[in-house]
Amino acid sequence: MATFTRREWLGAASSAVLGLVQRGPVLTAGDPRSKPPRFGPDAVGANTAITGLGLFDAINLLRRIGFETIEFHAMGRPEPTPGKFPGIQFDQFPADQRRRLAQALSPFAHVAVHLPYSGLRLVSTDAEEQLRSRRLIETAMDAAAHFHVEVAVIHCLPPRGKKLEDAWEELVELFRRWGDRAARGGFRLAIESGYPASVAQFVQLIRDIHHESVGATIDVGHQIHYAEFRRLFPGKIPASREAFRAYNDVLHQLVDQLGPKLIHFHVHDIDPSVWREHRTIQYGVIDYPRLFRALADRGYGGLFVLEVGGPAEKMETMLAADRKRLVDWIRQIG
Repeated sequence: MATFTRREWLGAASSAVLGLVQRGPVLTAGDPRSKPPRFGPDAVGANTAITGLGLFDAINLLRRIGFETIEFHAMGRPEPTPGKFPGIQFDQFPADQRRRLAQALSPFAHVAVHLPYSGLRLVSTDAEEQLRSRRLIETAMDAAAHFHVEVAVIHCLPPRGKKLEDAWEELVELFRRWGDRAARGGFRLAIESGYPASVAQFVQLIRDIHHESVGATIDVGHQIHYAEFRRLFPGKIPASREAFRAYNDVLHQLVDQLGPKLIHFHVHDIDPSVWREHRTIQYGVIDYPRLFRALADRGYGGLFVLEVGGPAEKMETMLAADRKRLVDWIRQIG
């Protein structure tokens, strides 16, 4: 399958049909969002969440490594900030910087964005907190539409002042409205695994939302606290092959039950000595050959975005090594 660069998309956009319909904008044949990425090296990307770097430095680093997919954050500041990773707040991002960012993203075949999550409550008994949180998400969704992303990753967050079952219908309706907004913007929302904290509830949420423009992101490290895993290891989780296999089994329950609603991945590894995720791929907890075989068999056409933490000065080496590992495994499957 041919892959189109962002630059080719921008060239085609001048002749695009501008009318919107209920299910989203009409896309031209040259729009990469009308064609899913193939199951190949171009689907492997990385997040610009590199602590201490500025946004444009992080983008340039990922280009040097050779990534064809990128995910940036619609939160934070673009300037280098000690202890923080870079991003943008769209309503405070001036026009000249928007043009600069669009140009910096244009060489990438596929672009995703991560929407805000820190300190937010999508459902809250505090009306002001709820309104502020939803406005931040919607401003970030405006950035997703502006920069022509394919996928916007969003977290379902625990409600404040309500039990999950009491907030369920409100969350479902909220994500449906945001699904409509994503469709108009030409991208899809992908709710990230982690909360609700079980395979059964997370899958049920996606099914209940039942919106063409809303799917799921699996973060391969976010099932550590899922009910289906913790009932097997209620205390300290051992660094054992039995625990690794059980963890991957839970991961595959998500893959199997989400089916075509699975549209995005955050990839990395888990340090089993402390069961801490977002580590470089060296521990062997996540069975990537097994995962890639299952996804290839199902015709998965989404992205694989690395989310790895570490010192800024080591990130280029770490990300390059992880990219090579992932690409080699994918090529063996393909």
